[in-house]
Amino acid sequence: MTARTLRLGRLEVRITGARAALAGRMDDASPLTEIAAVLPPGDVVIECGGVTFVNSFGTREWLRLLRALSERGAVTLERVADALMTQMNLIPEFAERARIASFHAQYLCPACGAHAAPLIDAVAHAAQLAAMRMPPVTCRECGAAMESADFPERYLCLFSAG
Repeated sequence: MTARTLRLGRLEVRITGARAALAGRMDDASPLTEIAAVLPPGDVVIECGGVTFVNSFGTREWLRLLRALSERGAVTLERVADALMTQMNLIPEFAERARIASFHAQYLCPACGAHAAPLIDAVAHAAQLAAMRMPPVTCRECGAAMESADFPERYLCLFSAG
């Protein structure tokens, strides 16, 4: 299967079949609905681990894209970047438009001060996330238990049942 690369402002989009991988900045220079025109109808997967910045314009465009794609099939998000995850938690509609399979979140080790943004498996930790609890993470530096570096609400409102 051949890949196609789009450049939308400062965002690079690599499309392979029904899968798109995003890298760069989502802002006023990113007309994201162009991605919907290239992806085939039906279920799609969007890998967002390469997103480094999102502002309000980028959030608006992201919501427009997810609206367009969810009208044609299921949308699964993988490796959602920390910056995108916190923006998505501000708008409840995101939870209706896409299923999050995995995401990055900021953690801090109270024992050694190390920082990390591990990939959280949202499927394996679904019950814990719905209860607004961050999954446990072990520090790679010292082996101690890490803590969420932010309020769980910044990441987990999308998973909340209520």
